[in-house]
Formats: sequence, structure tokens, C-alpha cells
Amino acid sequence: MSRKKEVKKRHIFIITLAKIFVTIPLKIKYRYTYKKYKDLKDGPYLILGNHTISIDPILMGLSFPFHIYYFATEQIFNLGLLSKLLVFAANPIKKTKSVSDLSAIKKAKQIINEKGSVGLFPEGNITYDGVTNKMSPSVVKLIRMLKRPVIFYNFEGLYFSNGRWTVYNKKGKSRGFIKKIINYEEYKNLSDDELFDIVKENLYVNAYDFPYNNFKGKEIAKGLERLVFIDYKSNEPFSTYTKGDMLYSKSSNLTLKFLNNGIVTDNENKSFNLIEIHEKVLTSYLNYYRNNKNFSFDRTVNLSKTDANKKHDLGKGSFTLKNDRVIFNNKHIEKEFLFSEISNLAIQGKKQIIIYEDNDTWLFRFDLETSPYIYLLTYQFYNEGENIYDENISIHKFGLQ
Repeated sequence: MSRKKEVKKRHIFIITLAKIFVTIPLKIKYRYTYKKYKDLKDGPYLILGNHTISIDPILMGLSFPFHIYYFATEQIFNLGLLSKLLVFAANPIKKTKSVSDLSAIKKAKQIINEKGSVGLFPEGNITYDGVTNKMSPSVVKLIRMLKRPVIFYNFEGLYFSNGRWTVYNKKGKSRGFIKKIINYEEYKNLSDDELFDIVKENLYVNAYDFPYNNFKGKEIAKGLERLVFIDYKSNEPFSTYTKGDMLYSKSSNLTLKFLNNGIVTDNENKSFNLIEIHEKVLTSYLNYYRNNKNFSFDRTVNLSKTDANKKHDLGKGSFTLKNDRVIFNNKHIEKEFLFSEISNLAIQGKKQIIIYEDNDTWLFRFDLETSPYIYLLTYQFYNEGENIYDENISIHKFGLQ
């Protein structure tokens, strides 16, 4: 029995038609500029990009004269009719978030064999602080398996327009461009480490290196508590809140003023970028976790249970974070998720976390003020076991990866 064909003429037709309607609005909203690479004729290609905002795939696609078959999180496949339309129009490659997926790799290989180009954001996660996240070395295996030219595509400026922690879009310049193309003959004899170094080097983007950082909007600090979820002076989680261009704390005199160029100044007139603030947050929460074994924080969430084709809403309820588990409770369901027993925990979008069990997937959606990040870090700290108390442990091994 032959496999079904993955690359179809309707995909390029529909996507080309869609570009007519979305290009101008996106260029206006993000002041986005890009080059059209009409002369790319030696494909198919594997296209790798740094991940800055949720619509990166749409913006990347504007640069290319062909359709790109993107790896996409499984959550876009359980939206009912919308998912069916997306699969019909673009045929994305279903990939379980933060989990190796052999079926996705097989589909990518088939698409390449059918002369289709494949797109991937190796970070797997949108950056929180404006610097390219850590990537899995498994991207090297994908490159070697596909044996095609690799395009490295960079985005600049989008982080401050609509970054992961933000609530309201800010107006400012952004751009997308090809940084480098390497052919199979150039990388086939490289070691895995050498090839991975090329990937990391060409996908590394620091938002603060962009020369046109001047972003304006309403309440430009709104949502910063998703990144700065802890008062790093008092080591007190869930104590920060934002108003206008300011972040405040309920547990100390900590204040941060967010400026149009992405720099923050504190009440001692010291200036930091969000990369430096992120390190303070990680260090502070690591200290808190080490010194508080019996903490308990309650928040309100909306819970959904998802399967391959549908999302089942289980309603709003209380969500309790402890050092070794999370607990959901409402009038319909009470369930405890021990970190030692779940398969994985990942962040989805700006306001959600996903918990994977062996046979079930659970999606928790927070309000605007609650940070999903603290749940991921708590899970990572727990999984370090006794190593978490090693004073020489690096904070850089934690976070989005």
C-alpha cells in the first residue's frame, strides 16, 4: 500500500493567495521588512529560524517563492474545523512539544523526497528575554537525514513588538532575512559538534543588537511579571505586578521602569537589559526553591484535556503549585500531577502550560498576570534532585530549551 502524497499543488496555491491578504497588514503592524528570495532554485531546503513571536512561520514564508511545511505543536491539530482547514491548506508536520517524535521526522523526509521544503524553529520555544534559546543537538540528526541545503533565517525587532511576556503590541521596526545557506557538500564531513556550532552561531540573535530599537505603545510593561515573576530583592514569588511602563513589588521597594529601547531602570537608577534581569530571576527563584521545601501557591486556571483531534474543556478551577507537584481542583475534577510521574511539562504560547502523562495531555490556561514560567522552572528544579543544592550549578542549564 503506497503512502499518501504529502506535497500537493493546492498548498502553494492557497498559501500564495493568503499572502495577498496578510502581507500588507503584517508589514504595517510590525513595520516588517524582508527580502523576497525568488532565485532559490536548488531546493528543496531545510529552513531553520530563530523563534521570536507566534507568527514567525507566516512572516518567514513571505520571503520564499515556495510553500514551507513547518513542524508545528500538536495543539494546533485539536481545534476542530480550524485544524482541518489548516491541514488542508498547509499540511504542517505534527510535533509533540519538547518530545522527540519519530513520525514527524518520517513525514519531513517524505516531504523532502516529494520536492517540498521543510521549516523548523529548533529552539522549540519563543524566547522570553530576547536571546535565542537553547537548542537540542537533535537538529543535527535531522539535517543529516534530509541531506539538503540548509537555510538559516533570522528575525530582528519582533521581540520588542510582541514578545512572549507582552500583553499589548508595540510599534517599532522589524525585519527578516537569510543569514546563511550551507549545502550538503559543505557539512557532510563535519563532526556533529561542528555542525551544531554552525546551527547555534547562525541562529543566535540578541534583541538588543538590533539598531532600530524604539518601540512605543500603551502600557508597555504590561505582562512583564510573566518574566519577572519573583521579587529578586526579597526572593518572594508571585509578588510583582505591572502598571503602565512600571513593574512593582508587593514585598519590597523593587521597581523597574521599562523604556522604549527595552532597557529597564530600577529605583536605584541602575540600568539592565532583560537578559540580565532574567538571570536575576533565575538566581532568585533557585535560592527560593532551595530554602522552601513546603511552599504552596494557588492560582486560578482553565483546564482542558486534549487528544489527537479535539480539546475538551474541563472548566475553571484552583491550581496549586508545590515543590514536587501541581494540583487542580474544581467541582467536577480533582487531580494531582506528581512531577516524578508525568512525562513532561512545557510552556505553550504566552499563558499556558502543557502536562504530558503517558496517555493524556492536559492544558492549563492562566490569566494575564500569572507566569507559566515559574511552573516550568519548578519542574526542572525538582528533576535535578539533590544536584539542585550544588552551589556550583549553573542557572543557565534551566529555562526554555
